[in-house]
Amino acid sequence: MKTEKIDFNHQNNIQIRFNDIDGLGHANNSTIQEYFDLGRLGYFNKVFKNEVNWQEFGAIVATITTDFLAPVFLNDKLVVKTKILFIGDKSMKMIQHIVDDKNNLKATCNSVMVGFDPKTQTSVLIPDQWRRWISEVEETNL
Repeated sequence: MKTEKIDFNHQNNIQIRFNDIDGLGHANNSTIQEYFDLGRLGYFNKVFKNEVNWQEFGAIVATITTDFLAPVFLNDKLVVKTKILFIGDKSMKMIQHIVDDKNNLKATCNSVMVGFDPKTQTSVLIPDQWRRWISEVEETNL
């Protein structure tokens, strides 16, 4: 299965570890979700130029939907592609794809992240500076 046409401006290589592989010989679904987490981390490191204060980072995942489309095997060469599609007042919509070196789509992930103040434990507006930095990465005005 080939990937759908989405212009991703960010991707991370994924190292598949031996312990990622289950008894059926492929990566467990929970491991695939960890790959998406690595992609999300890499994306925000790029947006914030590796200066994210993770103790104060103001966004949390509120909704996540993952589709597992093809098995991942130990010798696959994978990348996770990440893109912010939309930024609202208090939330952002993110899409991610895991593909192999032949551009076969292995899994997709759609998530909504909400602006969040960890000190008050309440939702907050997405800062304008974030919009600018994300727009720079996405090469569009969000």
